Amino acid sequence: MKLYMVRHNNKDSMAVSDDGRNFKILTLSKFAPNSFSCIEEFLEGSSLEELRNFIRREDLDDIVVNEENILPPISKPKQNIMCMGLNYEDHIKESERVFLKDIKRPKYPIIFTKSILSINAPYGNIELRDEVSCELDWESELAVVIGNPGIRIKKDDAYNHIFGYTVLNDISARDIQRNHKQFFLGKSLPGACPIGPCIVTKDEIDNPHNLDIFCRVNGQIKQESNTKFQIFDIPSQIEAISKSTYLMPGDIIATGTPSGVGFARKPPEFLKDGDIVECEVEKIGKIINKVIDCSHQ
Repeated sequence: MKLYMVRHNNKDSMAVSDDGRNFKILTLSKFAPNSFSCIEEFLEGSSLEELRNFIRREDLDDIVVNEENILPPISKPKQNIMCMGLNYEDHIKESERVFLKDIKRPKYPIIFTKSILSINAPYGNIELRDEVSCELDWESELAVVIGNPGIRIKKDDAYNHIFGYTVLNDISARDIQRNHKQFFLGKSLPGACPIGPCIVTKDEIDNPHNLDIFCRVNGQIKQESNTKFQIFDIPSQIEAISKSTYLMPGDIIATGTPSGVGFARKPPEFLKDGDIVECEVEKIGKIINKVIDCSHQ
């Protein structure tokens, strides 16, 4: 099942679609009156099986949805987006070439976070402000959406806590990262986390570690890889994060990016006004965002 959040009749609604063009609205008042208004709230009190049964017995209405009315599938998680650093071998190698030093393969997952206020719509604009950053970079990633809460989750039980998967662009301000010697500020600019266009439920993807992943800028392929090249698989990520931190319904884990990012190119490439960035993961879809110069506004 592909679940979307859409703007319909001046309110936010959940919808389902097989192809991203034809949508059916979920009339939530029939399913659970006044109990939730978004996917993350749904995940707190209802199961996927309950939703499937509801869809089977209800005659869902068709609606027309334009791209600009497709919202982030998760907009208000309870805590920051959790991100994996250096989780692809080839990304480590390209980083070594830039920094002119050996970067050892991590023994433990490298975890950082992005502010929830960085979340952007799958077709929303990415703001560029040269007074803030001149080095915005792209990072196409598979993201995991947590369904069942937990702490100290073992790898063998990890998939029982996953609701589904989505696409995420971990927009990164490289100059801010370099200046402040940490990740958070450079990862958390407003609009720096486009996600979507939907959540594909976990039962639709047999193996999340065999999905092609791409990033294109103005139609040119910048990143092309497969999730099978991740150093730490998803169960290992969930086990590592939840060893000391609660995972809650609606939490997002960005599983890392492969090689091909802008700062590692020769010469380095960064996003500029008018650029169109597409991030795509097989079986899920693509998000498309335009860079808009908002400097000094």
